[in-house]
Amino acid sequence: MRRRKFLKGAGAAAGAAIVAPTILSSRGARADTIKVGAMHDRTGSHGIYGKEMDDAIKFSIDEINASGGVLGQQLELIAFDTASNMQNYAQYSQRLATQERASVVFGGVSSASRETARPIFDRYKMLYFYNTFYEGGVCDKTVFVGGETPAQMIGPALDYSMKAFNAKKIYTMWADYNYGHICSQWFKKFTEANGGEVVATEFYPLDVTDFSTTITKIQEADPDMVMSGLVGGAHIGFYRQWPAAGMLGKIPLASTVFGPWEKSFLKAEEIEGIVSSFHYFQTMKSAANDDFVSRWHAKFGSDYAELGTLAVCTYNAPWLWKAAVEKAGTFDREPVIEALESGISVDGPGGRVSIDAKTHHNVMSTAIAEVRDGQFDIVKTNADVHPQDTAEVCDLIANPNQATQYIPEI
Repeated sequence: MRRRKFLKGAGAAAGAAIVAPTILSSRGARADTIKVGAMHDRTGSHGIYGKEMDDAIKFSIDEINASGGVLGQQLELIAFDTASNMQNYAQYSQRLATQERASVVFGGVSSASRETARPIFDRYKMLYFYNTFYEGGVCDKTVFVGGETPAQMIGPALDYSMKAFNAKKIYTMWADYNYGHICSQWFKKFTEANGGEVVATEFYPLDVTDFSTTITKIQEADPDMVMSGLVGGAHIGFYRQWPAAGMLGKIPLASTVFGPWEKSFLKAEEIEGIVSSFHYFQTMKSAANDDFVSRWHAKFGSDYAELGTLAVCTYNAPWLWKAAVEKAGTFDREPVIEALESGISVDGPGGRVSIDAKTHHNVMSTAIAEVRDGQFDIVKTNADVHPQDTAEVCDLIANPNQATQYIPEI
C-alpha cells in the first residue's frame, strides 16, 4: 500500500443519563490483590457485542487466578456495564484511574467509546487494551489493540468476495460514526486497488431501523455486490428486510461487521450466503478451540449463544498482559510496555496472536466465512496477518511520544 496522508482524529460524544455501575471481583477484595478494570456495553445499542466481551474478561481473569494469578498475586476484577453510553465511559475511566488505581484496563466496544476513554487513560498514564475490530490508526504508547484492523479483515474478505462473485461495482452502507466513515475510506482504497469501483456510499445513524428506501436505491443501482458496515441492534433490520424484498441471492452481500451477534437474531433462510471475515469463528476446527468452547460452556452453560471474535480477542488480552508482567517481573507500566513490545505472544482459541512492537496491535490469523445453512462455513484462512494500514503511519519504537488516532485522507 502507498503511504497516505493522515489527519488527527477526534474523540466522540455524550450519551444518555449515567447508570449505576456493576462491580464484580474475581476474589474478595484484599490488600494483596492487583486491581484490573473492565468496561463493556453489556446493555444498550452495542449490548449485542458487549455481553460476550464482558463475559470473556471475567472468564479470562478467573482462569488466570485459578492458574496461580500473576506473579503469585490474585487479580481483583472491577467490571462496569457502560450501557453504550459515552458519559458512563468518561465517568468509569476516571474512576478506574483515580479511585481504583487499576494496573490495567480492558474495554470499550465502539470506536466512540474508545476515543472517550483513551484520552483519560493517557492523562493518567494508564495501560489500556482495546479489543474490538475497528477502523485502524490508533497510535498510542500506553494503548494496545487486540482486535482486527481493515487490512486484517476488510482487505482479505474483499479480495475473496470480488473474485468469488466477479464483482466490480460495489454498493456500500455504513454506520454513521467514526468506524463507518474511516472504514469506508479504507474500503474504497482496497476496492480500487483490486480494479473495482464503489458506486455508492451511504451512512446510517445507529437508531435507523427502516431500510426500504436503501433497498430500492440498491435495486436501481444494480451493483455486482453490496458491502454492509451496519452496526448494532437497530441495524439488524436490514438483514430481515433484504430477503423480504426478494434480494437474497440476487446480489451478493458481504459485511465488515456481521457475526454471530447479528446471526442469533435472524433465521437461517434470511442470511444465506453472507460473507464476513474475522480472527475467530466458533466453527473453526482445532483442538484448542474445542477445548476453549468446552470450558466456556462449563462456566456459562451449554445454551450460551454462539461466540465470535469479540469474545476471543477480549479473552486473549489479559493473557498477553500476564505474559508481559511476568517477563518484566513487575506490574509497573513502563517495564510491562517494554515487555509487550518484545514480541510477546499467546496461543488462543483462534490461533497464535503476537504483539507488533511498532503499532501495539496484534499480528493474527484471519478467516473468511460464508453463511451456509445458518452456520459460518470457513472458506479461506490467512496466517499471521499484520496491521499494515496502521503500520504505514505508526512507529512507536522510533517515535514513542504519540497518543493519537490517524485517519486516512483519501
